[in-house]
Amino acid sequence: MMSDRPSVHYQDSRGFTLLEILIAIFILGIVLSTIYAAYSGTLTVVRELDDDSRAYAMARITLDKMSGDLSSLQRFGDAFVLQSEKRRIGNREFGSISFWSAAHLAFEEELLSGYPASIAYFVREDKDGGLSLRRSDVAGAEPAKDKQTGGGIIICENVQALNLIFYDEGGQYYDSWDTASSSASQKGKPPVLVQIELILKNARDAEKPYKFITRVFLPVRK
Repeated sequence: MMSDRPSVHYQDSRGFTLLEILIAIFILGIVLSTIYAAYSGTLTVVRELDDDSRAYAMARITLDKMSGDLSSLQRFGDAFVLQSEKRRIGNREFGSISFWSAAHLAFEEELLSGYPASIAYFVREDKDGGLSLRRSDVAGAEPAKDKQTGGGIIICENVQALNLIFYDEGGQYYDSWDTASSSASQKGKPPVLVQIELILKNARDAEKPYKFITRVFLPVRK
């Protein structure tokens, strides 16, 4: 005799055990940690490349401008005008240079670019304590009599060092040059070659600053 009672199917309603939940959380933690490490590493690389790119671009523009200004060196009368010296800021010395050049950057309507000007490059301390390389450009009919130590526009920031080396026709090098001196190799004469070493601060690693060197040949003679 068949029973009219419906059959009853029992289902296992058991949930996750505490151990299974802990294992799942552990695996999820490993996955998230891996993703974060990869993402963080990518961001670090991007920041480093961005810092490097800015430093290289700033140095390239600065050295190109200095090279162009020096290459436009010209006579005043029968002699050239170029003087350099060391300037101390804190416990460090920085090279500076001033010269008479046909490389004026004109911002005035009455003057044109390429007008004769007294141009100077020097390092000064900023208000925030950093060091910047400045370019002073004073147009005029004759070289400025006073050394330009103020004003100017900032063309390079985070400067750690600026070193200048000058070479005469005989290949002798000097750490300074003065066309107003009595030296037979310098009086009224420009150097044959100027080596510019620009070192910029690396905020990420102080022991590995950015170093750039260029050499400017001056195709001018007395």
